[in-house]
Amino acid sequence: MDGSWPSDILTEILLKLPVKSIIRFKCVAQTWCHLFRNPRFISQHLSISKKNKRLVVYHLTGNNDNFVMRLFVHQALVFYHDLHLPSHFASIDFLEFYVDNGLFCLHDPQNSVLALWNPATREFKILPECNQNIRPNESTYFVGTLGFGLDPLSNDYKVVYIQKYLDSQTDIEEPAHYAIYSMSSGSWREFKDEDVEFLRDYEVCGNNNNACLNGVYYWHTYKYINSSFNFVFKVLAFDLSTEVFQLIDSPFPERCGHLLPLHDRIAIWDTDSVVDMEISNEVWVLNDDGRHWAKVLKIEIAVLQVHKMFGFWKNGKVLVESVTGQLVLYDLEKEEAKEVCIHNREGGNLLFVHTYEESLIAIGNE
Repeated sequence: MDGSWPSDILTEILLKLPVKSIIRFKCVAQTWCHLFRNPRFISQHLSISKKNKRLVVYHLTGNNDNFVMRLFVHQALVFYHDLHLPSHFASIDFLEFYVDNGLFCLHDPQNSVLALWNPATREFKILPECNQNIRPNESTYFVGTLGFGLDPLSNDYKVVYIQKYLDSQTDIEEPAHYAIYSMSSGSWREFKDEDVEFLRDYEVCGNNNNACLNGVYYWHTYKYINSSFNFVFKVLAFDLSTEVFQLIDSPFPERCGHLLPLHDRIAIWDTDSVVDMEISNEVWVLNDDGRHWAKVLKIEIAVLQVHKMFGFWKNGKVLVESVTGQLVLYDLEKEEAKEVCIHNREGGNLLFVHTYEESLIAIGNE
């Protein structure tokens, strides 16, 4: 690879470089350019990058009512810089986004535009229109819910798109349309009616409380059980490899929780249960059988009122949002709360937090 350095030692050095430096070094030699595109090198670089996970926060500022996306530079959560979105998404009022292995799936819900973006390599691709045969009229109200993650068997990234339409004039609701996009093929596949018929009575919850783990995407879902607007919650799981949906009973079917990974298991944080005038903050994990849940801990936070819990960070600390809109890092052992320099406008679910690591993964825009 280079006359003065053994190739294995040089590779080990290059693997530790940030993506920005690797891109700059592509022009050094053709062999380096080929190396940086090698799937094994990309996978090894991602594994190293995951050891230094960072935090991406998208929130509504209290001053001018603008949404901003910020990336913390280090795990200490002290310094950050703004992430500048691609041109289409920089000008919209609000976006939804999902992060997996350094790739962002961006969603403009108002205009039904989807895109893939790698901030480290600056690659960006708007996805083709999904369900082009559906042409709602002007009176149609549209709701879209997404999932995004890696199919570990094919090493392919996939987007699940659930679309629902309601005619605001007639109040007639169309059955949900389910489709999946494959990054390797660059195309959508619509699910047959019989594949999703068992989900007809269910509403899939919004995207802020869902998670992807080990090639399975999880949503909260619910259905009405009587005319008094009582409903039952379940967990909807989608295997990105087999492309099959499955309903799982929730440990607390009467309310919604927050889904997120916990020690390589999918967990539900119960942030809506109130016991003796205090939120319970119980954590349940899904057992290996994929059907039953076990309560593993109850998080006691005595020094502040919690609006939402985002998950564990490092050294047993938990990221939460206070009722005043402040992002807080709470030490469970010391029972100490440290404010992170992010303050959301008080009220509403307008603070979004994701972990992020740089990657060289290409999004297939060539």
